[in-house]
Amino acid sequence: MSQIYKSYLATFTVSVFLLWISFSAQSKEIKVVTELLEPYQIENSDGSLGGFSTEVVHALFQITQDRPEIHVMPWARAYEIALHKPNILIYSIAHTKARDKKFHWIGDIKEERLYFWGLKKHYAKNDYEVSALKNFKIAVSRSSNSAQYLIDQQFSNIYQLANERLNMNMLFIDRVDLILATQITIETRAKSLGYDFNELQRLNEVSALNNTLSIAFSLNSSPALVKKYQAAFQELLTNGQLEKIKEKWKLY
Repeated sequence: MSQIYKSYLATFTVSVFLLWISFSAQSKEIKVVTELLEPYQIENSDGSLGGFSTEVVHALFQITQDRPEIHVMPWARAYEIALHKPNILIYSIAHTKARDKKFHWIGDIKEERLYFWGLKKHYAKNDYEVSALKNFKIAVSRSSNSAQYLIDQQFSNIYQLANERLNMNMLFIDRVDLILATQITIETRAKSLGYDFNELQRLNEVSALNNTLSIAFSLNSSPALVKKYQAAFQELLTNGQLEKIKEKWKLY
């Protein structure tokens, strides 16, 4: 090997190493917490995490060039982690008035309208006074905004469960009377669990629970990190990528 080639190889190796250091310094591993919530976060057939919101999050990370370390867990645990630990990204989280000052909001991804749902065989109509439902057994996810709403409205039989799938299972085996969900969520969940959606009856819309599903960072996160992701989300909006993902999932 000639001296010139050795010198060139050494220079090339150093250059690649410096480039790798530069990239590593800019690229960070970000801890992300979420739950299974059809069709926003779903488990694919190969065990990986998919869904509409997951695709949006991955598109966001393609822009920032960071590496997501995504953890799927019950919502109560995910919410607790994002509430108290720094630099935690959480999705899909309802952007409510009560939560507004508790997180840094990166971007809104889907508007939601929530309804009470029951089994059709038990309900002759679909419009009830809220006061008439207060003694019904209702399943909700622990630490969800739905759970907080029921508590605030003094519902007397609230079952706070680990996840939304358990809520639907409880409904179909007549352990509870009602659950709370959006139209698209309950349709997708019924299909994935093998239930007949046509057996369900949509009751009152709960306008107080209507919200926007969002992506957020924990409140004690780095300001620079928050600004970086807010800017990246704006890029998803302006380049039309968010709209394309919505069209793919038929979430208009």
